[in-house]
Amino acid sequence: MGALDAPRFQAVLHALVSISTPLESSPGPILRARTLRVERVIRETPDTVTLVLEDPSGAPVTFVPGQFFTVLVTVDGVPLRRAYSASCAPEAEGPSRVSLTVKRVAGGRVSNFLNDRASPGMTLEVRGPSGSFTAAPGNGAVRHLVLVAGGSGITPLMSMARTALATEPTTSVSLVYGNRREQDIIFREALETLARAHEDRFRLRLVLSEPPSGWKGGVGLLNRYVLEDEFSVLPGLEAGPATWFICGPEPMLVEARAALHSWGVKPERIREELFTRPHLRQSSAPTAELLAPQPVEIRLRGREPRRFVAPAGMTVLEAALSAGLSLQYSCTLGGCGSCRLRLVEGEVRMEEPNCLLPQERPLRHVLACISRPLSPVVLEDLY
Repeated sequence: MGALDAPRFQAVLHALVSISTPLESSPGPILRARTLRVERVIRETPDTVTLVLEDPSGAPVTFVPGQFFTVLVTVDGVPLRRAYSASCAPEAEGPSRVSLTVKRVAGGRVSNFLNDRASPGMTLEVRGPSGSFTAAPGNGAVRHLVLVAGGSGITPLMSMARTALATEPTTSVSLVYGNRREQDIIFREALETLARAHEDRFRLRLVLSEPPSGWKGGVGLLNRYVLEDEFSVLPGLEAGPATWFICGPEPMLVEARAALHSWGVKPERIREELFTRPHLRQSSAPTAELLAPQPVEIRLRGREPRRFVAPAGMTVLEAALSAGLSLQYSCTLGGCGSCRLRLVEGEVRMEEPNCLLPQERPLRHVLACISRPLSPVVLEDLY
């Protein structure tokens, strides 16, 4: 890891593993989603599609640039959940629409399903928005957003860039975007259009690790030294403090932290989001403890403790909502931290990886949406 402390945003997960055992199925209907209809399918690259989704009722679809939505689909009879970032600016497609961009993952059941079978008229169950990796709208002051993306990490950053350039005339944006090959560049035409339309405010650097003959952009993997070189040719970085948004696979984030540390960027000016691959989410056979119901007590500030029994294999969040207890939650994937609680007594099994930071684990922080009791447990609110 780099010398900089990663903020909470680094662990939001955007391509989580499918869960196929009965004890690890998708949440029940009590975790409500809304139905959106596929209005349009845009083929961005051979392995990436953008789905323009619309609420058939005309209800608004609201989000902040950088947030993601959880998509629930059934593939071959198995209910699955994945999180995909909004790639458009809010209301750019209309107030009742949002664009989600999905890159195919090798062996990924949902990403392959959506790339191969999504079509206009299809309906999808969607929950969200979720996530704190966001670029809040500016207040009119001059500011500089520096975006660093690897592969599909461009999706939330594209929403940020589109929004800032369209609505903030005093904001400048710099983007360093790395891919393997030229055909892998997601949004290439749109990015180059933005660069031409906002040549005074948008600086674009495309970097390829396997460039074709005659390539005029950057060359190499986005490691520390390549990133330092790319930063050095971006105009305006020395003119004043910038806010840095980094999104991509973990090796790229590690290298980016090292590059920013060498540049003397303060940790509070860095925001990170980590994209993980589906096979990293650990799944194991049910234990004897998960085959038995477990008593749960939850202590929420300002309220009487609530006690209920979590049925065998059910998450704390599912059991609490089924018992009529209102808990805060959003993504239900362990990616946003909204349902964080402290484990006072007992033991839970929590799916990994998730958005808890290393320093939170010794404090016995757990995520209710992906925690299943292994014994009688007592949990309390952190807020």
